[in-house]
Amino acid sequence: MEQTEVDFFDKLAPTWDANEVRSTPARVRSILGKLPIRHGMNVLDLGTGTGVLIPYLSEMTGEEGHVTAVDLSEGMLSLAIKKYGNLKNVEFLKIDFEEEQIPGMYDVVMLYSVYPHLHAPRDTFEWLFRMNMTEGGVIVVAFPSDEKFINNIHHERDSESDHLPPARVLAAIIREWGFRTEILADDADEYIILVYET
Repeated sequence: MEQTEVDFFDKLAPTWDANEVRSTPARVRSILGKLPIRHGMNVLDLGTGTGVLIPYLSEMTGEEGHVTAVDLSEGMLSLAIKKYGNLKNVEFLKIDFEEEQIPGMYDVVMLYSVYPHLHAPRDTFEWLFRMNMTEGGVIVVAFPSDEKFINNIHHERDSESDHLPPARVLAAIIREWGFRTEILADDADEYIILVYET
């Protein structure tokens, strides 16, 4: 991630939670409830931001499991730690996950409201499956809305690279990269694609 993007998220961090109206507890629970996350699993939350998923992932993985929350924005990560640093099965890492090696092996990798910010998604997926995924592990691309809502937000930032295709289109693109995909939700409230190795 470029420094200008890091600065952007650092600047937004103090007001992020107040402005994130889509990730309501009910919607987050609905999205995560559709995923193959169980007690004892290791979950990697990439681009954790202020930690919107953390209390739910911590509960779902339980004492036997582990959640690793990663972000490059110091501002975002510090807020996540302030809110959830007391959870014993959660650790926080400041890493540029597209450039730096992530420690550990994971059953589920979450990309929640993150995919449009990836600079090289195919390379990132390939690297994650090669270096960080357990056998049968899954990468989750998820949003608490449809692509129209996301693209409207990114249009305000005037960033063409942040464009999110419809779920069926993105799933087809990812399949062309050599992965297996499954669409779990594709409506105004939920956008969920599971990505597996073939």
